[in-house]
Amino acid sequence: MKFFLENRVRAGVVLAFVIVLASVFGTWRSVAVQAGKVEKAFTKEDSFGQTVSSTLADLAYHSALFADAYERVLEKDNDSILLRTAAQEIEKRGDNPTALGNEYTDIRHSVRNLYDRLLVAGQYKDEIRAAHMAVESDLSILSKYDEYNAAAKKYNQKTAAFPASLFTGDQAIVFE
Repeated sequence: MKFFLENRVRAGVVLAFVIVLASVFGTWRSVAVQAGKVEKAFTKEDSFGQTVSSTLADLAYHSALFADAYERVLEKDNDSILLRTAAQEIEKRGDNPTALGNEYTDIRHSVRNLYDRLLVAGQYKDEIRAAHMAVESDLSILSKYDEYNAAAKKYNQKTAAFPASLFTGDQAIVFE
């Protein structure tokens, strides 16, 4: 202790280093804890035995079916390609809530655009109607996972600020 008292500059440097190290570790720990909460909510079963992860997998499957049905009736277009691509990306990365990007939003917009085109063309038949209703059901269910969405929003808020943004590169997907 006498060493530090004799050299106040060295003591100040050591103290500053300890403070910076503690704040960085605290930020990292906070982000890690919140990421754990998001992951836990992502894999938590609801009263029907479903998880956000499994519902997301269902959404990818039903989106691909809807794209197939649409392309059999009308020609392939940008929205059907976008829908199929988003479904494939969810299948590949859907088990990690921070690995997903705009796929959920892409599916939601593409399905609505394709639905409108089918109605205008008068081609909204049984097979397409069933696939569309399955996709809309999955989208509705995903928006009802309040516990997951709250955890994801909190994680996104924490990781948006400066020191926390150093530890994370991706935001958690929120279903709204």
